[in-house]
Amino acid sequence: MGVEERRRNPRVVVDIPVTVKAEGQDHAGRLRDICRDAALVEMDRSWPLETELGVRMELPGTGGPIEVSGRVIRLAPGEAGKQGMAILFTDVKAAAGMRIDFFVALQTDLAGSS
Repeated sequence: MGVEERRRNPRVVVDIPVTVKAEGQDHAGRLRDICRDAALVEMDRSWPLETELGVRMELPGTGGPIEVSGRVIRLAPGEAGKQGMAILFTDVKAAAGMRIDFFVALQTDLAGSS
């Protein structure tokens, strides 16, 4: 079973600034894709599998910053020497989840209308 078959929610490819909180510090990165329960983030560095992280992102059209918690579930090389981390969300407040769903639906609708 491939990754696409296991994914429970639709995902969209994006390129949005994101802040990852790890070890008590904020680290800048880029959000590369997102779905209701996970995101792929590229940064100058990565953390080991199972590391708990905070993620703060501003998804356009959703009314301001969204903060979630998650854990690193996959590592992969990113573009231009960056490190890619798949982060599974472990703590998403209901309002944040609805805003992520809205953003994904909006991107899906925009892609379908082009």
